[in-house]
Formats: sequence, C-alpha cells, structure tokens
Amino acid sequence: MRALTSPIIAALVAVVSVAAPAAGQIKGPVAPSLTPEQNERSKSQAAAFDEAAVKEKHRLETFKDRPLAAVIQRSLDIYTNYIGVAAQMMPESSYGFRPTPEQRNFGEQINHATSTQYSFCNQTGLPPGVERQAMPRPAPTTKAAIVEAFKQSTAYCDRILAAATESWLMEVVPKVGGPSSGQIAGARAHIFIYNIVHNAEDYGVITTYLRMQGVMPSSSALDTRAQEAR
Repeated sequence: MRALTSPIIAALVAVVSVAAPAAGQIKGPVAPSLTPEQNERSKSQAAAFDEAAVKEKHRLETFKDRPLAAVIQRSLDIYTNYIGVAAQMMPESSYGFRPTPEQRNFGEQINHATSTQYSFCNQTGLPPGVERQAMPRPAPTTKAAIVEAFKQSTAYCDRILAAATESWLMEVVPKVGGPSSGQIAGARAHIFIYNIVHNAEDYGVITTYLRMQGVMPSSSALDTRAQEAR
C-alpha cells in the first residue's frame, strides 16, 4: 500500500506546486474592466487620431509595381498607426504610469519605440537622397513632444523605404537584427521586418498600460467588425 501511495502523493504535490501562485506573485483584485463609457470614449478618440486611410493611400500611390516594399510598408503602417493612436489616446497625466516598478513608464515606452525605429532604419544604410537622422537627445518628456518624435521616426523610415528599389532591399548587409536577438548577415528588407516585429512587440506591451489607465487599446478601438455585425 505504501509503495502505491507514495507516487500518488508525489504527483499531488507536483500538481499543487504548479497550481499555486509563485511566492512573488501579486495577490488581490486585478484592474477593473473598462466601463461602457470608457469604451465609447476610446473608440471616439481612436477614430479622431486614426491615420490608416491616409497611410494606405500613400502606400498604393508610392509602391506601384514594387511588391516587396509595398508589403513591408503595409505591415509598418499597421503597427505605427496603432502605437501613434495609442500615444495620443493616453492622457498626459498617465504618461508617468508604469505597471510595475521595473518597467518603463508609458512615455518612456513610446520613446523606446521611437529610438528603435531610428536604430533599425539606420541599420539598412541609406538609399540616395535620404539624409541620416537619429533620436533627439535628450529624449522628449512631454506628451506632445513624445508623440511628435514618434511621428518623425515613422516618417523617416517611410522615406527610406520610399527611396529604396526592390534590388536595394534584397542586397545583403553584414549586420541585421538587434543586440538581444543577435546580428546576422542578411537582406536590407529583413531589417525593416525586424523593426515591424519590434513595433508589434512594443504595441503589445503598451496595451496593458492602456487598459490599466481606463483606455481601450487602439487596435480594439479601431476594430469596426463588431459594430458592422449589429
């Protein structure tokens, strides 16, 4: 009997250990759900700041017969729009908010996205006619300046891509990627893809900031499918 029960007890201990919260896990209520009023306000704000239609018109006009650049620009537009709209939706009083002490505050997180865009887009090298730019230093601290800096970094990456030929995008450069993921030799197009992936990651991070401050994330606020289904 003892031989039979010992493995069972060990298994139960293992299950309890997995199910139990970690020692450092915060206990207690989570942030409340957004109210209907907060949702409607977020949707109204997102619609006012949305630049998706303008970006798509520019993309279609700029990248005719350039399928590689066109698809890169499309993905870049989606996430820069989400981040840009979110940055404008967040009240300035919440720009100092951070979900945990170890994380950046909201303003710093937007600045991080801005700085990384300059870093990646400069990593491509510059096609003819484009002048090198970089993140402003010191980094902006007010909402208006942070939003504007992000817009300028996006416009800079857009200019590089607009000036690039398909063959230039396929040329191999010695260092592609970020310091944490490691750098490899790769096509210039791959650098733009790294930037898009990083923007998607940054946007995913700030959705938590937004909801904890009573703001619906911009991608959800701009999603009209639920409204169209009514």
